[in-house]
Amino acid sequence: MVAGRMSVTETAKALGVNPQRVHQRIRDGSLPAERIGNQWVIEMDDVRRLRTHSAPGRPYSPKSAWDLLAVAAACPAASEISAPARSRARSRLRQLLDEVPSAEPAHILMLIRRALGNRAKRALFVASPRDLPDVRGDGRIHPSGVSLPESDIAAGDLVEGYVDREDLSGLVADYLLSPAPRAKARVILHVAPPADAHPAIRELDGIIRSSLAVIADLAEHDGVREQGVALRRLVALRDHLEHPSGAADA
Repeated sequence: MVAGRMSVTETAKALGVNPQRVHQRIRDGSLPAERIGNQWVIEMDDVRRLRTHSAPGRPYSPKSAWDLLAVAAACPAASEISAPARSRARSRLRQLLDEVPSAEPAHILMLIRRALGNRAKRALFVASPRDLPDVRGDGRIHPSGVSLPESDIAAGDLVEGYVDREDLSGLVADYLLSPAPRAKARVILHVAPPADAHPAIRELDGIIRSSLAVIADLAEHDGVREQGVALRRLVALRDHLEHPSGAADA
């Protein structure tokens, strides 16, 4: 099957349903698909979205996602969150980390995406390879994920970062960015909520370099390398929180 895409049979297996159910979703328009020859192919991102939202439990709200990031990073903004919200975030973080030793890697990554997927809207683009260095160095983009040295991934052909909502259209126009499916995207922009939506967003550069934020960004990639780094960093974060005197923030 084409990289970044899945057949109906593969999609059915990933979702735990029969192929007829996948065909039904394609017909009613709830599962985007493209006809290639005599087969339907589905973007892996769309399969992941369905799998995440059909899993037990509800995705966290944007506020809850940023509460969790602030508490996990132990940043100053965490003190501005209400005591009940901090307590919920600590409990959710502990529940998430408690899954690490025993759960399957795919399940852990799904939990991360469900917990933090609403932190920002993800916009995917293609750009001219010649423009990528300028895009990477543009001050409107806050580097994150694979574009951070902290991720331990050298991705010279890919730019990832957070951007203020009001800057997105300007970036698209300046670099002639075109929307793209995940398999072809070379620019991944996380469109952050406005600064007044949560105290942690005022500390955006620090937050997106924290362990849990890097894990969340890498968990949204399809690559084995990115997901492997996300899992290793998750184990390191768990070890750090259990033995805080023995290590710095993973």
